[in-house]
Formats: sequence, C-alpha cells, structure tokens
Amino acid sequence: MTAGWFDREVVTRAFGVMASELARHGVRGEILLAGGAVMALEYDATRVTRDVDGLVVDGHGAVLRAADVAAGELGLRRGWLNEGVSVYLSSADDPGRHAIFDRPALSVLAVSTEHLAALKARAARPQDLADLAILARRLAISTSDEVLAIVERFFPEDSISDRARAAIEDSFPPTVDRRPQRDA
Repeated sequence: MTAGWFDREVVTRAFGVMASELARHGVRGEILLAGGAVMALEYDATRVTRDVDGLVVDGHGAVLRAADVAAGELGLRRGWLNEGVSVYLSSADDPGRHAIFDRPALSVLAVSTEHLAALKARAARPQDLADLAILARRLAISTSDEVLAIVERFFPEDSISDRARAAIEDSFPPTVDRRPQRDA
C-alpha cells in the first residue's frame, strides 16, 4: 500500500483503533460514510482512496480525537477522516443506508447503493464513472435514463451539471424503446 492511500484493510484497522479509543473513554460515536471508502469496503476489494469521506453523526469531538489517535498509531495523516463530503450528501430519505462496521463504541454506516450512485454520477470524474459502473451492475441498471432517475430521486432540486450528464450519457446507453414498431 502506497503511503497516503487507504484500502479495505487500512480503513477497517483505523475504525478498530477508533472504536477502542472511544470505548476507553466511555463514549459512543457514529459516522455516515460515502465515497471511495464505501467502494473499498463494500464493492471493490482492490479499490483504494486518498481519504475516508464521512459525516460524524454522533460524538463529533470524541470521534475526531479518536481519528487522530488512529492516525498516530497507524501512521496516517491527520485529517484522514474527511467531513467535506457532508455538503454533497442528499437530505432525501435513504432507507438503504446500513452498518458496515459496528462495535459497541462506534457504528459506521454507509449511504445506500443508490445514494452512492447518485453522488458518483453528480461528480462524474473518471474514477467516479468507473465506480458508477460497478454500482450500476449491483443495482441492475444499465441506461443513462436509469442513472439519471436515481440522481433525480436524491437531488430533485439540484440538477446535475451538463458536464456530468454528458459523461453519464457517454458511459451508459440511453433507454431503448422496446415497443413493437408498426408497419406504415
């Protein structure tokens, strides 16, 4: 593993250190993850990411202190737990979010596959499009219209950029009209 990169093993070890640290102080924390760390933990064992994008939902100060302890113990850079993703998350109901790491002192939830697909579609960078292809297979969707419908569900009042729409339309075929054609 190249220094500064996170894979499934490093992320899991960091959460383990954090859980132990929180338990030592009798504090409980909760984090909602989105981004490359979710891809690495759930969908692609070979995936690496530069940071762990997450929103601290409960125990904010204690969780960030525990993240600093994990950084020190594991040789990670400070700030590896990046809350910048919070401005990109949808406020729509996400009943598919689920625990991906659960210890008595620390729960780490992942956004649903659909929510993550919407985030990846909106960003539409090359790595996001590669991740979106993996997520689309998981969701059994294959067309740009299906991808855009998921984006609309999570971000109904914040339209996707023209650049992102074009990238999605280039990456996924449009919906095919399967109605029988009438002879003229």
